[in-house]
Amino acid sequence: MREQDRDIDKITITLRTLPKLLEQSDGNIDELALEITQVVLHMSSEFYMEDFSECRKQTLIRCAVVAPRTVADYLCYQFYEDNYTIAHRLDILDVIVQASKELSKLELTVESTENCENNRTIEMKPWEIEVMERLKKKTKRFNSATKVPMGAENKFNAVCGNFFYALMNQYDKELRTLNLTEEDTLVLGRLIYTLGIVLHCAGNSTAAPNMGKALLDFIRVFTDIYVLDEYVKQCILFATSIVAQISPVAAMTAEIYPQLMDIRLWAEELLSQSLSVETTNLVIYALDIMDTVIGRGLFPTDSLTKEYAPLSLKDTIINARPKITEITSEGT
Repeated sequence: MREQDRDIDKITITLRTLPKLLEQSDGNIDELALEITQVVLHMSSEFYMEDFSECRKQTLIRCAVVAPRTVADYLCYQFYEDNYTIAHRLDILDVIVQASKELSKLELTVESTENCENNRTIEMKPWEIEVMERLKKKTKRFNSATKVPMGAENKFNAVCGNFFYALMNQYDKELRTLNLTEEDTLVLGRLIYTLGIVLHCAGNSTAAPNMGKALLDFIRVFTDIYVLDEYVKQCILFATSIVAQISPVAAMTAEIYPQLMDIRLWAEELLSQSLSVETTNLVIYALDIMDTVIGRGLFPTDSLTKEYAPLSLKDTIINARPKITEITSEGT
């Protein structure tokens, strides 16, 4: 076997095994995860490997999950660097979305009452066990043992800011390979969508209200642009609806009211434009969500119209999220 073939085999095996190895890792491996991220992020498919893109992305996601602060900070910073293609930037955003979702999952352990009874039986005296068994035989049972979910900590709450703020801080940075407001509107839309997902994953954290306010400030920058791609409009509506829906923000409605009203007026104007059915439905849904927040009794609503019927209850905002064009690093 030639040396080059052996190198290709090593890369292939490494890429396919890294996600599992990272998942099984114990202890602090932040430095190792960062080093792997730096190498894998810059990799491109220089030889045929059928699942290269998927293995590469899964490795980056695993790194972001096992070392969230370190890797998220690095990815957010790299998003605004000049030496990346559009596809690489979209990969970064996708990794942030997937890692946020995974870290925000609550792993529930289930313990049945039957197991609890077995534990108690060990401590019981023989005559108590006999009485209990007789009672069981004479007792009709209509249900199986009740399963009690045991809560777990949301790992994302402590690191959600690392996945969020740095993605907004350099949006106006002049780059040779990125122009968010002109030819690279797909990246702008995906960026706004990503911020909305990160906020959704952090919805129950104490940081959520400030994150929501910051996201509205960020969105307002782009609603002032007269010509926007329809995909970007969808993402703005999606992210705004997320801000309006997350429960902690309800306590600070007064702080988000000016931005929310500005975006609401912008959304209202969209209905006079020629839009797709999907975008029109998203506008109607977003208006209804915003009106619900604005009209909670904290503010006068005389100037607000209710001529827009809300979508059915089953059409939640997560199901109404904008469709995302899939682009891989191989295609750019």
